[in-house]
Amino acid sequence: MLRIFLTVSVLFWNQLAAQNATDEVFDLCDEVHCLKPVFIIKGENYDVMKFQTHQWIQTEVYGMDMESALEIGLEKLFNYARLSNSAGTIVPISAPWGVLGTLENGEIQEIFIIFLLLLPEIDVVPEPIDEALQVGNAPDKWFYVRAFDEEADEDEIENRVAQFQQDLEEDNQSFGEVFRIAWYDTRGLMFILFERTEEAEN
Repeated sequence: MLRIFLTVSVLFWNQLAAQNATDEVFDLCDEVHCLKPVFIIKGENYDVMKFQTHQWIQTEVYGMDMESALEIGLEKLFNYARLSNSAGTIVPISAPWGVLGTLENGEIQEIFIIFLLLLPEIDVVPEPIDEALQVGNAPDKWFYVRAFDEEADEDEIENRVAQFQQDLEEDNQSFGEVFRIAWYDTRGLMFILFERTEEAEN
């Protein structure tokens, strides 16, 4: 079972960490062929990135803290990729893995969608045996993105998400209420993303 260990980080140098973390993600994805943006607009405090259509497997987890939800959700998703699917085969997966959630009064709510990306080369994605899992396909989308390369516990991640949301509001950006956290390794290399809405693109 994959466990995500999130420990203490220092938030003082977020901007420097963000730039280094973005470069780290791109370098990693060059090596292991994970999902990279197809277009990037660099900013001072965050970037705007466009990601192409991609496939994923997901499950919903309710009434738990994020770390527990990730542990339970990822176990189900990795079981799917390791033969527990309608084809009884290994399904190729790709970084990142992560979570979708929402904030209310600055606090992460205990309702999560845990996801795992599938390699785009898969022509026919096997159906999951577990009815709690769903296969999804996201269209091209733009996101506001802030990157980190330091591990953090759940409270610090919550602060990162809330601060990012606040910064977008102060910049009068139009964005969706759902946040996404995408991890690229178990040492805290991550993107936090908010979807850029159509209003912001006009």
